[in-house]
Amino acid sequence: MEARRKTRATNGSLLRALQDDFESFSKSRKAIARYLIDHLPEAPVLTAQDLARHTGTTSSTVVRFAQHLGFSGYPEMMKAAWEEHRLAAAGNSGGGEGQLVFPVDDDFSGRAVRIDINILEETMKKNRADDFLQTVELLEQAGTIYLAGMFETAMVAGYLRYYLTIMGLPVVTVTDNSEEQVAKLAGLGENSVLIAIGFRTGHQFLLRLIKTARERGALSVGISENTLSEVSKLADRNLYCQLDSTSFAPSLVGAFSLANALVSALYARNKRAYDSHISHLHSLPLSSDWL
Repeated sequence: MEARRKTRATNGSLLRALQDDFESFSKSRKAIARYLIDHLPEAPVLTAQDLARHTGTTSSTVVRFAQHLGFSGYPEMMKAAWEEHRLAAAGNSGGGEGQLVFPVDDDFSGRAVRIDINILEETMKKNRADDFLQTVELLEQAGTIYLAGMFETAMVAGYLRYYLTIMGLPVVTVTDNSEEQVAKLAGLGENSVLIAIGFRTGHQFLLRLIKTARERGALSVGISENTLSEVSKLADRNLYCQLDSTSFAPSLVGAFSLANALVSALYARNKRAYDSHISHLHSLPLSSDWL
């Protein structure tokens, strides 16, 4: 088993080895593996100390993990990570000269844009059309749509709330565990759909909320980074977005793109009804910069 894992990891299948053997890793090694799975394109720019800081481990643990996978050390593992990502990018772009590769340079604005482009490409690859369409249908049929996101994901929940409200859909947003926010959950039940947005281990309140939705007969849709996230393990349906956290302010472009896709799909499927509702809003004798 160990020999097979080492062979895969060192022969262009690092990501596959990490995913397949994830459950066999120790707690600290799982933290490192999870980070590499989520951030394979960005990982090569990190030092062992950087990766240790992101995963709550030590640089020596990171080095031993690389050796456990069959590499001579950390630099060789990062070289393999970059090569695997480069080959995947070349395959997706047909190998043309215009393929997107972000170099390690000091052009922070350009690098950020290149990372965002990569995030969008990876987000597209992570989702199946059937899963997306099923989510759209659930939102169409929902008596009430509950949107939940803590900390940075609250911004994504807010984006969804804004447009779904304008379209006339019944929306409740929960962004923290205060008494006022919890009181909004009184109607959560069989005719409800919960969209829970959370990354990595997920906020404990968010995880409890998904469990509560299930107990009350509501369906839940998770938006997270991969199948190993705590949110995806609990939700009934899942959509995935690539996540980058190599900078102080992690990019949420993948999550916002999914949110935009949901809104756009809903609108396209019943454009006449939504246009009628928006026209009604225009007719109201109210003052609004938007209207």
